[in-house]
Amino acid sequence: MTDQHLAAGSAPVQPDERRLPESSRGGEFGWRVFVDAVVPPAAAVLCFATGVLLIFSAVQPNLPARMDALMAVSGLVVAELSHLMASIAGMLLLFLAAGIWRRIDVAYWTSLGVLAAAAGLSLLKGLHWEEAALLLAVALALLPFRDSFYRQGHLSGSLLSAPGIIAMLAVAGIAAGILLVSYQDVPYEDDLWWTFLADSDAPRSMRALAAALVGGLLVAGWQLASVREEREDDNERRRDIARAAEIFAAAPDGHAEANLMFVGDKSFVFTPSGRSCVMYRPHAGFWISMGNPVGPAEETFEALTAFHEASDRAGKAPVIYAANGDLLLPLVELGYVIRKIGETACVDVQSFSLQGPSRSRLRQANSRMQRDGWSVEIVAPGGALAWDALKAVSDAWLKSHAGREKSFSLGRFDRDYLSRFPLAVVSRPGEAPVAFASLWPGPGRQEVAVDLMRHSDAAPNGLMDFLFLSILAWAKTEGFRTLDLGMAPLSGIRAGRFAPPLAKLGQIVYNSGERLYGFQGLRAYKSKFQPDWRPVFIAAPPGVSLPAALASVALLTSGGVRGLFSRGG
Repeated sequence: MTDQHLAAGSAPVQPDERRLPESSRGGEFGWRVFVDAVVPPAAAVLCFATGVLLIFSAVQPNLPARMDALMAVSGLVVAELSHLMASIAGMLLLFLAAGIWRRIDVAYWTSLGVLAAAAGLSLLKGLHWEEAALLLAVALALLPFRDSFYRQGHLSGSLLSAPGIIAMLAVAGIAAGILLVSYQDVPYEDDLWWTFLADSDAPRSMRALAAALVGGLLVAGWQLASVREEREDDNERRRDIARAAEIFAAAPDGHAEANLMFVGDKSFVFTPSGRSCVMYRPHAGFWISMGNPVGPAEETFEALTAFHEASDRAGKAPVIYAANGDLLLPLVELGYVIRKIGETACVDVQSFSLQGPSRSRLRQANSRMQRDGWSVEIVAPGGALAWDALKAVSDAWLKSHAGREKSFSLGRFDRDYLSRFPLAVVSRPGEAPVAFASLWPGPGRQEVAVDLMRHSDAAPNGLMDFLFLSILAWAKTEGFRTLDLGMAPLSGIRAGRFAPPLAKLGQIVYNSGERLYGFQGLRAYKSKFQPDWRPVFIAAPPGVSLPAALASVALLTSGGVRGLFSRGG
């Protein structure tokens, strides 16, 4: 038996009305939505096209009459430098197009500046007034749409992508071809690189292409060197956890996994009212939230909208992981794509009984453990515990499962964290504990769930059944309605002929991955308590890859690739 709940940190975010697109603030909703959807991609295409124009222009001969007129006014040095800088500006626009596509405000303003500067350079390099007019026209066309570029961010680490690199390499290759065709009658000599004459277009074009390539490499190197992970101030994190804890305490009901906010590794998005929040963790271009929003049910849609808008401003894809069935309607209203990823085992505490033939094995295990002197003590939060002994149990568990502490959707063995919750400890009089389980009381104390559940090698067969039965008895006494035994991943997924690919893949993994994870054995074990199997979902906006999101969840949960192949937790 393993811990089955699959825990996250960047800067906390709150919706900022001044920075949201108008489509998110109401008003003229229809046309604003259309503008915000169309303008950034169109602007990115224009930005890329003007960059191509500048590079292609730099590798072609100038018009002799215009060069003569330019020489009479500005001189050769200005023309040569302008030629180099215009080609570099063209390469920079190719990079900035990626930031424009992502709606980054800094990329928008930088592009306007580069377009204006490139217009001047086009005049100074060869009196290309048509080119300059086109560049200024593009800049002026973009100027009224400042609100469509609402993502606050930086350019470092955000401009490189595989398609973008391929496109830029293609532009460089075509430019080299144009240069060769344009000057095919000029025999190549090394001295061409150092020839500076008003009528020597070939050397000027060679230097311009080289400058564009060097500039591109420098920008690419800066991008790679500047990739950084946003870090949150510890004091700010503590303040947000305290604020989320107040929301948890005030919520009339909710799901027990909301206690994951206390692990300390997640960030939060709060609704404008401050009555609800969504906890999440960024990973690989996603903002992955864990479970349902915390707060009043009537604010669920607002909480999801705030999370969506905050992730959109950050240029990330929002993903709702481990969503419960009561979240389906708000997700549908948001237009999310929803896929089932498993089922969670929920036992009706008040009606649970050991009576009947189907519970005979549980009765026998319970009686045997009691005869052998075993007992379960439920220690209240902050109560006295033999922490060293519990740590020994936890270490033995991890060692026997060749694993490590999990994260994201599961707690960890940490004294400060575990002290917040009731702990069920199994031992015999005068002996050290051999097993324990931490319990999550949900908001409103309607639901309680099992978080960490670990035992040492000294635990006899049937001890975990005894532990669960004792937890059920305690939960009934405490007035809880439901005991959540945790999720059975990929359980209950139907993969028929017309099922989506993700469902078909899930069924294959469920049927074939028993040795790796024990999917079917996990469900079979929890089925002994005859739970109500409730579906669990993953959801994201259209266009977001749910398989990639699930892969990110797996890496977050396991602490990396190595952890994927261990069963610890």
